[in-house]
Amino acid sequence: MSFVLRHRKKIILALLATIFVGVGIFVWQKYPFGVKQYETIALGMKAAEGAGTHTVRHPPFDIVTPSYFYVYVINDLPMCIEDGCGLGGKFIDCLGGWISAYNIVTEEFDYGLRDAGADMKKSVITIADKDAKIVGIYPGAHVRNLPFIMRNHRNLVSEELFKACSEHLPRWWK
Repeated sequence: MSFVLRHRKKIILALLATIFVGVGIFVWQKYPFGVKQYETIALGMKAAEGAGTHTVRHPPFDIVTPSYFYVYVINDLPMCIEDGCGLGGKFIDCLGGWISAYNIVTEEFDYGLRDAGADMKKSVITIADKDAKIVGIYPGAHVRNLPFIMRNHRNLVSEELFKACSEHLPRWWK
């Protein structure tokens, strides 16, 4: 008997373990993990937008309305607001949150990232509670990741509302 036939089970097990580790590394690098601090942004600090904050938009979106929570997206999508930010924005709007996204060019609030020398091509998402205090920072995340990100912040809305809004998501996001 050849070497391969005698050790076939070991070879198959080693190949499966290699594939499993490779898939794990790929998922780990693509999943948006939250951090406690990113450059000049830290948990607990005042968010860029909260109830009553003036924005750079035209009426009626020039003042942020009171919401359960606030999502501020930097450098992912061109300027968008609420359900205009794609499926992630529709999910946030369904949950009763406020979302706005900006490509930082001039007058938008950037948490001082530009002055600190941060990579302004990298997207950053901040999640703030109803009092506009940051409770989540996700560097490298995108608006399309918001249904996954909001699983970490279920305490911001009721469980029933979260389940009801999750029903509207495509199957692969559930």
